[in-house]
Amino acid sequence: MGTRQWLLSAGDLDRWTLGAAGATAASAAALLWYLTRGCSVKSEYYERVRRRLDLERHRRQLLTQQLTAGGQLMTVRRQLIVELPLAQLIEQLQSGKITATEALRAYQAKERAAALDALPESKRGPLHGVPISVKDSIDLEGFDSTLGLAKYLDRPAASNAPLVQTLIDLGAVPFCKTNVPQTLMSFGCSNPVWGVTTNIRDPARVPGGSSGGEAVLVAAGGSPLGLGSDIGGSARVPALFSGCCGFKPTCGRVSSVGETSFMPACTGAGGSNNNNNNNVRRVLRLITTPLPGADMYRLDPLLPRVLWNETLESAGRPWRVGYLSELPFCPVTPGVRRVLTETVSALEAAGMELVPFQLDCGPAELQLFLQQALPDNGAFLGRALENENLDVSVADLANGMKLPTWVRPLISWVLGSRYRFASSRLKAWTADPEQAVVLRAARDQYVQRTVTRWRAARLDLLLLPGFACPPPPRHRVSELIVGGLYTMLMNMLNFPAGILTVDRETEEDQAALEHYPTPSVELQWFKDASRGALGQPLGVQVAALPWMEEQLLAGMCDIERAIEKHYRKT
Repeated sequence: MGTRQWLLSAGDLDRWTLGAAGATAASAAALLWYLTRGCSVKSEYYERVRRRLDLERHRRQLLTQQLTAGGQLMTVRRQLIVELPLAQLIEQLQSGKITATEALRAYQAKERAAALDALPESKRGPLHGVPISVKDSIDLEGFDSTLGLAKYLDRPAASNAPLVQTLIDLGAVPFCKTNVPQTLMSFGCSNPVWGVTTNIRDPARVPGGSSGGEAVLVAAGGSPLGLGSDIGGSARVPALFSGCCGFKPTCGRVSSVGETSFMPACTGAGGSNNNNNNNVRRVLRLITTPLPGADMYRLDPLLPRVLWNETLESAGRPWRVGYLSELPFCPVTPGVRRVLTETVSALEAAGMELVPFQLDCGPAELQLFLQQALPDNGAFLGRALENENLDVSVADLANGMKLPTWVRPLISWVLGSRYRFASSRLKAWTADPEQAVVLRAARDQYVQRTVTRWRAARLDLLLLPGFACPPPPRHRVSELIVGGLYTMLMNMLNFPAGILTVDRETEEDQAALEHYPTPSVELQWFKDASRGALGQPLGVQVAALPWMEEQLLAGMCDIERAIEKHYRKT
């Protein structure tokens, strides 16, 4: 065989040059088309946003006109209605002292109440006429579930999520949907579609996320019962930041069908935001006790039939409570530590047994959680954000996910110990299907180690912080995602958990920030973000073993009473 020649003749060179020029022109044209198409799609998305916001403003104006009575929007009677505890509201709705229409109007609602008022008392459901608010991402028939993404506008849900439908069948009346952070992947609450939801005490600070709109509405007295969701703290952190009760059941205890996600088969748990722990207990008992006309298990036949078990509501002895003051990997600020310490003292004074308890949590556990939360290395997140205006609440996460996997370890090494949280986040990617199996095994081993330790300590409940610091300013929330490790771990363990408000950030807490350790840049960010948080709510998280919601909620009620008694004395 002759030697292959790689020399080009003049004719060949001309043809090659023309071909290369043609290919370059074609590539440039393709790139221009792609960019132009992207701009066109983005422009169409946000023209849709503009039209939708105009429509919603018009609807709000009409609703205000319809609700105005005698020149007033909030009459004395309406104020009395919204101030009623849920139990009293239910009692007065059942007896007819308050009509469903009155209650609905009092909570700025709109429809279906007149039909309920026409029902005879014998046919009124256990939640007859109770207004409920619903998180944006949970399907409500005829309404969008947008996740703060323009591309999801004008795609109304064809049916109610089973959880929503069950509450409707019990007599409740959905009256609004509430705001979320873009894609739900943030502890902030803002997006380019619906705008910014702020902290009820300081508009510069976040209300928590992703169920931030729910928590703000409930904490402000605008809704007696709110539905959220929680895959990493999304119901509990907003409740903590807004000063109300938030609860996450075991994943699988409550139906999560009809919850919109940017990622297929995203696992999570339904949550409930409420300003009273007894209310959560009452409603969870109702939805896990099927009735002929209100049966969540019929609507979601794949849901395990774990019915309400009243025998679990008492330990038969004083609660034995483990307490975890902080995770060394992510230390809490002075105010957060103080309320945990004071809660321990209150529970001991109430006769409960308190024992120290530790959870394994370091870079490996953080990395494991993030790998499970985004097992696709951010591919679906990138698609969800394509042609969208990027919100500040998810900017760091989205930009980090764009980095090629081969360069992430290098950047992690460069950042070193000064950015230990960022280093762990950059390493949180799944290389191949084999590693995905290894990760699942690692998660199962972590759960088993924790349960074994729990059993050895003979715990009923676990007391721990809910976040590493008070509510941060909006521009810092994307930096402080690791502060949610305290709630994320409960999701990875699949332990039910709830939030109780204990106290407020004091001047002494602010002064003690000077002694907060800052061996890494990120801990300095926590310190800086906590400055100026005077008066912000501080609370504790309480957890139990999976499927023990009855015990957890009963224990939370007792803890709540012990806290109230402690602070009355002091």
